[in-house]
Amino acid sequence: SYLFCESVLKKKTIDPDTDDWKNFLYKYSPYHNIDEAREKYPAVLLTTSTRDDRVHPAHARKMVKKLWDLGEGKEWPVYYYENMEGGHGGAADSKQSAFMTSLSYEFMWRALTKE
Repeated sequence: SYLFCESVLKKKTIDPDTDDWKNFLYKYSPYHNIDEAREKYPAVLLTTSTRDDRVHPAHARKMVKKLWDLGEGKEWPVYYYENMEGGHGGAADSKQSAFMTSLSYEFMWRALTKE
């Protein structure tokens, strides 16, 4: 049995029940392509919404946890923000949308200027 989203996506994309799924996934998946040997990664900001009805927030949480664990003792700056409201777009209203935009710009500014 599939969730509604899975059955819709299954018709539009590759079928996860086929043998070639892992080969397909591992070619592009950031989660599966983290290079543990690297001592330095560029700063990354991962955001999600607790109420996202399309992509469960566990995916972002899992990625952050993996980066934190594999990057321990290395220069892998990972930042995470989870909005308690909102949906797939990350914000419930204009105020939250403005906050998310300013959060992204602030992150980008600090990453580029090394502040």
